[in-house]
Amino acid sequence: MKKVLLSVVMLIMAVSVFAQEQEPKVRVPSGYQGYLEYGNNWTVFDKETPNTIGLSTTHGFYFNGHYFAGIGVGADFCREFALFPIYGNFRYVIMNNTVASPFLSLRVGSYISERVGAYGDFAFGVRFASKKDFAVSMMVAATYYDKLKYSDWEDYQDADGMWMSHEVEKVYNPSSVSLRIGIEW
Repeated sequence: MKKVLLSVVMLIMAVSVFAQEQEPKVRVPSGYQGYLEYGNNWTVFDKETPNTIGLSTTHGFYFNGHYFAGIGVGADFCREFALFPIYGNFRYVIMNNTVASPFLSLRVGSYISERVGAYGDFAFGVRFASKKDFAVSMMVAATYYDKLKYSDWEDYQDADGMWMSHEVEKVYNPSSVSLRIGIEW
């Protein structure tokens, strides 16, 4: 009898735990949302182009809990140059009522540096939501930048031993893959 009673109690506890896991434990995103993201970008197409670090912020609205549209600005830095993308962001959250929700994100726009060029970014990630209007996300992204033509000064020593300098134009390909983390409020 004790074994049966213990088995029934264990079964009830297991069913209640399973039922609690099925309830949505997070707030489904809706209305205004803001993002702040930090990432490390590794250039893959040009060995001469240095890796960068980036920071971006995006602000917009969720429609029906799955679709997000907004605008944003960012900054990617390294020692040789800085890039400032301005973009429209479209995001789709696949399972919006779970703690860990996969999502896809697409950014399209331009960047500003010494010159202006095209910018695009595609990311796949996981959004870790809370019961409040807050989430943390981790993502892997592929970023496209038009080639960057950058003017620089180069020093050299002439035949008489005098130091001279002249302007040279360098071409960088800052397109990269990145790993980013972010917060959503």
